Amino acid sequence: MFKLYKRDETGRIAAYHEAWAEPERRRIVEHWGMVGTEGETEVHRIWFFGSLEKQFNSILDPARALGFAELVTSDFTHLIVEYALGRSPNDDDLGRRLDIEERLNEVLGWTGLGECDRGAMTPDSMEAICEVVDFDLAKSVIEDALKDSDFEDYSRIYQE
Repeated sequence: MFKLYKRDETGRIAAYHEAWAEPERRRIVEHWGMVGTEGETEVHRIWFFGSLEKQFNSILDPARALGFAELVTSDFTHLIVEYALGRSPNDDDLGRRLDIEERLNEVLGWTGLGECDRGAMTPDSMEAICEVVDFDLAKSVIEDALKDSDFEDYSRIYQE
């Protein structure tokens, strides 16, 4: 997956443009929009006789020409969604945490905000740990996405 971002005149990360391959479906998916929105998607057929790198470049070079670029690690913030358990975690909690991570990864990915790439278990809670480009916006999007779902019982969302 290739993720590019563009900053506005104040330096805030404002837009995203990304692409990833789905070889089993013989396609490259291009996805772009304003950070915090689901944006737009276009599907491109993978041509097996051409270099995959060249195909990605032909899709992403127009965005690069408009100022989109990859970010560095320091551009991301840790966002943690914590679930208080009030007891020691068990195997069911681990399965639930993995489901939460998957849901958060989907929400953050489709809105260009980042990804949920890991989790942790503490003696009395579990956490989903995300890397995001805008903490406040990501928190708001996550709160909306978890509302009225099986995962709405988080105890807090905080920045590390």
